[in-house]
This record gives sequence, structure tokens and C-alpha cells, in this order.
Amino acid sequence: MSRESYHVRRFLGEFHELEHGRPDGPSLRAAVRDEAGPDELRLVQYLRSGAVLAATASSVHDVLSPGHELIDGLRLHTDAQWFWYSDLAHYVERYHVALDEEFLQHARDQDFTSPQLSLTDLVKIEETLFESEDS
Repeated sequence: MSRESYHVRRFLGEFHELEHGRPDGPSLRAAVRDEAGPDELRLVQYLRSGAVLAATASSVHDVLSPGHELIDGLRLHTDAQWFWYSDLAHYVERYHVALDEEFLQHARDQDFTSPQLSLTDLVKIEETLFESEDS
């Protein structure tokens, strides 16, 4: 992969209701749908199979469930073009949360197969991510 491919920085699922979301992020509740979208099962698998760029000791809980049930540990996933947190697959699977159409097209173009990224790829992505934050 060329270094240029790492300059795209797009984040999914930074819903303002989530602890790891952005205060100015979109609403998770507003993204909930009654029915699954096309290819939702394949999309959930794609989200779960993205390379783990970072893992934390933090747990994430379902903010939409009455008891705020535990989802899993918080991880940051990537496919070298997009970034998302590990709980996003849960919200798409359970609540049929709608995602950015540009990302959906990207996943379709990849035939819902997340690329296998090497450790070298992940280090370059991380370096580029933090470089652009410092700029």
C-alpha cells in the first residue's frame, strides 16, 4: 500500500450519545431503523473483520438497551480508508443503524471483504493518523 492511501481519514459511528463519540457527532438514536438494510449481515461481518488499529481496556455498553448491557472491549478498526469503533457492528446488527452511504459503497466495492493489513501497514496508518492530528 502506498503512503498516500493512508491520508484519507474518515470515521464512522462517532455518535454523540457514546462516550467515545464526538459532542458534535450525529445522533445514534436518529440512525436507528425498523428493518435491516440491504446486505446488513455482510456489512456487520465487514465491520467486525476490520484490522484492529488500537485496543483499550475500556468496556463499551449498549446505550440504547434498558440495562446498558456490555457489548465488548473498545477497539478502533480500520480498512486503511475508514475507521470505526468495535461497538458499531453491534448497533448495525441489533438496531439496523444506518451508515454513511459513501462507506456502504466502499464496502460493496470491496465485496464486503476487509483487506488483510500487515503490521507494517498498521504502523504506517497510525503514524499518518497522528501526523494529521498534529497538523
